[in-house]
Amino acid sequence: MRYKYTITKEDGETEEMEEMSWKKLFKSLLSKHPKFSGWCSYFNKHGHLQVKAFNEGKIVNQRKRN
Repeated sequence: MRYKYTITKEDGETEEMEEMSWKKLFKSLLSKHPKFSGWCSYFNKHGHLQVKAFNEGKIVNQRKRN
């Protein structure tokens, strides 16, 4: 697989998954846990850390503009 994703639930339990893309991970994660709350972190192809947050199976938008 291309990327290793670290899945962290709200209670602090972690799990590692390997997938070829973010979209495939998103589908497989929500098929296993439909109401998932927590966050997912990985390093992209440029080596930058990416973190995505989930609340009840939906991605939470982290940026808020004034």
